[in-house]
Amino acid sequence: MDSQTPGLDFAIIGHQDSWQNITDFINGIRNAEEGELSTEKIKDIYSFIPARSLFKMKIRSKTGAEVNGIYIESFIEPDKLDIPFLRMNIGKVRNAVAYAKKMGAKIATLGGFTSIVLEGNIDSFSEGDTKFTTGNTLTAAFIVKGIEKAAAGQNLNLEDASVLIVGATGDIGLACVRYFKNKIRKFLLCARNYQQLEKLANELRSENLQFEYSTAIQDLIPEADVIICVASSSGIKLGNLKENAIICDAGYPKNLETKIEHLEDVQLYHGGMGQITFGYDFDPDYSTSFYRYKAPFIGHGCVLEAIVLAFENKFESFSAGKGMITVDKMEEIYRLSLNHGIVLAPFYNAKGLWGKNQPHLIPLL
Repeated sequence: MDSQTPGLDFAIIGHQDSWQNITDFINGIRNAEEGELSTEKIKDIYSFIPARSLFKMKIRSKTGAEVNGIYIESFIEPDKLDIPFLRMNIGKVRNAVAYAKKMGAKIATLGGFTSIVLEGNIDSFSEGDTKFTTGNTLTAAFIVKGIEKAAAGQNLNLEDASVLIVGATGDIGLACVRYFKNKIRKFLLCARNYQQLEKLANELRSENLQFEYSTAIQDLIPEADVIICVASSSGIKLGNLKENAIICDAGYPKNLETKIEHLEDVQLYHGGMGQITFGYDFDPDYSTSFYRYKAPFIGHGCVLEAIVLAFENKFESFSAGKGMITVDKMEEIYRLSLNHGIVLAPFYNAKGLWGKNQPHLIPLL
């Protein structure tokens, strides 16, 4: 796919979250007679591969409409997402953006790390007909709606709950704070940057809201009835948790299970995810090589936002910048997603769906 594709409604720009996933995918799409490549061999060449489309997508709405898109791999290395590699990775994102424009996509979403170029206003990509969104608004909407549903299912009154938001000063974290104002008893706020935490604390103080904040997550965990983690979990350790605490793992990658000693004592699920009720088709169909979710047709909120906007013929930068997400916009994109049968994903974690092989978790449908 080296030239414009007629009727290309959307593009998804993304990257993989582990070398294991990359190895499985590459070997899954290779001809069997070629033999498998080791992870080390793949590492030698991976970063030199230019951004390209890996497969086409056709998505179906409950209205009967269909939209067509492509997945563009940026080939960002999963172990090089830190600050020292920022310049190199931004270059890869720009190459992927240029590819989306070349292919004639009407709207493109920047998933995972790639959203940094829009969140940080590093680029507006205003030139050309392709519009770009981070997809963070629908991701945030799925997170907060999921928390409300999980709390109701566990008979937890959020008005009496203390809610810990890890990554509270990021784009999605700030959106969650805005949504839960006056809906919970107390905010527990955690982020790496103390100055940004203080700024957020001053905002909440001016509104007479209850809160505590710290850069040390262990200071806040014991009081948390609900934990929303929207930050990278690589350095996070979750100990001294409240029994039956509801934990929404909304980071990328989603691996908080490995940070909890007694998983059976808490209610953990992978959040920020939606489900396309009427399904989709991939061409070529590589889903057996990379699809790892515990129910069919699940996708990240950031991906699904672009699809919803394409269904609506709403080709605009719906999510851009940092701290710009409003409750009204979250409600709007969530309502539009429901109009097309894109709903909150069933509750699941690495062990499977709630209620399946996890009897302590009540299935929420």
